[in-house]
Amino acid sequence: MQSFNSKTKSRATTVLLGALAGLVVVSIVLFPDKAFQSSLEGLTVWWKLVFPALMPFLIMTEMLIGFGLIHGTGVLLEPLMRLVFRLPGVSGWALASGFVVGFPAGAKITASLHEKNLLSRKETERLTALSHLCSPIFLVMVVGIGFLHSAKLGIVLAVIHYASALLTGFLMPRGKRAEDERLVFQPVSGPLLKRAFLVMREAHEADGRPFGRLLGDATTSAVQTMMLIGGYMMIFSVLINVMTIAHLTDALRPVTHVVVSSLHVYSDTAPAWIKGFMEIHLGAYAFSQTELPLIGQLALISAFLGWGGLSAHAQVASMQHRSGARYLFFMQSRILHAVLAFVMTALLWSPLQLLLRDTQPSFLWLDSGVSASPPFPVNGESAWSLWWPLLTQFVLVLIVMLLISSTIRFLRKQR
Repeated sequence: MQSFNSKTKSRATTVLLGALAGLVVVSIVLFPDKAFQSSLEGLTVWWKLVFPALMPFLIMTEMLIGFGLIHGTGVLLEPLMRLVFRLPGVSGWALASGFVVGFPAGAKITASLHEKNLLSRKETERLTALSHLCSPIFLVMVVGIGFLHSAKLGIVLAVIHYASALLTGFLMPRGKRAEDERLVFQPVSGPLLKRAFLVMREAHEADGRPFGRLLGDATTSAVQTMMLIGGYMMIFSVLINVMTIAHLTDALRPVTHVVVSSLHVYSDTAPAWIKGFMEIHLGAYAFSQTELPLIGQLALISAFLGWGGLSAHAQVASMQHRSGARYLFFMQSRILHAVLAFVMTALLWSPLQLLLRDTQPSFLWLDSGVSASPPFPVNGESAWSLWWPLLTQFVLVLIVMLLISSTIRFLRKQR
């Protein structure tokens, strides 16, 4: 029965991907100019935001796995990750990467940990869902300052995004680790730092690759991952424009009308919903241009930030296909995150007004004749210059996690 279900799932995936590829080809043939322009939009987002933020972290992670440093760090993070999330300590690295770099860094690193037999299938599912986050730089600098013209709004979105993500992690099922699912490198007895060092050395010896080969393998894997991400982003950018040109958004208009009419606004926001559902970068920019009340803008942007966009879903699914992780679990977590983010924004609106009392709605700054191509990132500059701030944030997050884990271990010993 399990084999039959697996074959059915594989066939359904093949049919879906084939239909998607056929739709893209038809779109290019029917609308070559629009397809080319929209693909450039996706390429711009990828090159200026995703590539510089993600590429160095992927190379660094692959190399640190080979050197065994992540295994040693996992020993130190074990109390925190086990107590809070019921995950092994090595998952802390993926969680910190997802928080600082943004998706799909968490999914890729989680897949790498699973390939090294450091995570079970269920743990892979939970960690993938938990680490699928937007980066603070994207939330504050791009969405806040670049789209909404307010750093305060970006900070509010970030607080709601991470708070709802943490709540999602607690609400999603957290099963116990099976007895036959153990880490490859079991912690040995002795002082904590000595155990971490021994586990790190054991992992490095088991890997066995010299520095040159390790660097080459890490670079090759990172480049392949970045090409895959860029391809998905370009494909979904083309699909978004084709759906708009072909007026396929009309089917969604009755649903969007019910939602926005509750805000006493009767403008057509269906195109923004389509963009947010398909690709979050383009979707966040589209919602920042709508003439919704500020609470409506923030609530819908928060919801779609939690959803993440089908483009990111496809990226995660492609990275996790070897692990056997269920996409349904990931999709359920994204829906829950979106709902919680929307509700939290609405509930916290009154206290947030005290913080935002000097902030005006974003559409007051936006020119109605502005080009449909969003300014990625702020002032059109590349995010390459943000590499060191990203690395600094990552180190600080990791240090905080290590301190919390050490505190938990200390308190347990005092009992």
